Amino acid sequence: MKENYGTDIPFVKIPDMHNKVFIDETMQSLSLLGANSQKSKYLPPNSIMVSCIGTPGLVSLTGTTVQTNQQINSLILKPKYLYCTFLELKSLKDKIGNLGSGGTTIKNLNKSDFSNLEITVPDRESILDKFNNIARPIFDQIHTNN
Repeated sequence: MKENYGTDIPFVKIPDMHNKVFIDETMQSLSLLGANSQKSKYLPPNSIMVSCIGTPGLVSLTGTTVQTNQQINSLILKPKYLYCTFLELKSLKDKIGNLGSGGTTIKNLNKSDFSNLEITVPDRESILDKFNNIARPIFDQIHTNN
């Protein structure tokens, strides 16, 4: 419906994710009416988005509050896990793409397979703190430069 689209809430689709770390603007946005018709699909800033259909394995962060289409799976994490998980998922691009190759012409990684994807993140607070002390300013600068 035409009234569901507007300029209020960025609506992330896979083309918006290509070569982007942070997504603040998108090619299409939703009106508040459209976004509020699917309130459970709001993603806060600093959520991780992973494309899973068509071009599986693209990984971006939300720079602002957004919603996504059904081709994108998202993670809302505690801040201490954000950057290490983002980088780990980026490093798994090929694996995610291969998992999504179910014999069809369009690659599709379903939610169940995505949920079963194993990633490695530090389990010690001291390591996470040291990593985040280095990573956070770098990601903040990337977002500012965006």
